[in-house]
Amino acid sequence: MENHDNSLCSVCRQKFIPIPKTDRIDNLLISEGLDAAYSGWYYSDGIDDVIHSLKYNDRAKLGLELGRHLGQYLSPDTFGTVDFLTAVPLHNVKFRDRGYNQAEWISKGVADIWQIPYKKQILKRNRFTVSQTTLKKEERKTNMANAFKSKESVKNKSIVIIDDVLTTGSTMSACAVSLKQAGAAHVYALSVSTPLDQE
Repeated sequence: MENHDNSLCSVCRQKFIPIPKTDRIDNLLISEGLDAAYSGWYYSDGIDDVIHSLKYNDRAKLGLELGRHLGQYLSPDTFGTVDFLTAVPLHNVKFRDRGYNQAEWISKGVADIWQIPYKKQILKRNRFTVSQTTLKKEERKTNMANAFKSKESVKNKSIVIIDDVLTTGSTMSACAVSLKQAGAAHVYALSVSTPLDQE
């Protein structure tokens, strides 16, 4: 990967393994509140390095480029009518540590291609949650329960919520439940990558 700027090299992009453009909600361990789930590429060699660099090497604008690629790969028509996009929020502690929310940058990139509004402050993370990577299904669900709160009414809105990686669905589901409680008609999950169901 090119380290001198915030762009993806063409060699890296060629390593990305695209996922069929089908709803992957049945692959999620936890999908409450979600109406559909889509991802762009399998979490494998190439994209894993890019996402790690985006999150931990202070390269926020990589997210913008990933989002643009994701927006070109998947059409907004996939989700029917979409009122706006939003990102999975980071807790303030993590935001202070990182200095940015990678999911926001990805969302801005998708919004740029789709020409659909991106709304930043829809969801607030109520509490700090431990990393999900070592938790079992029920632990993940408990860990994320009531972790998010909608900051405004989203009555009858159709929303696409965006993150970098979709694993069990617990985080996206917790966000979707909060949005549905605030009146959302439809909530769809969209991620750059997923490790699920790789052939």
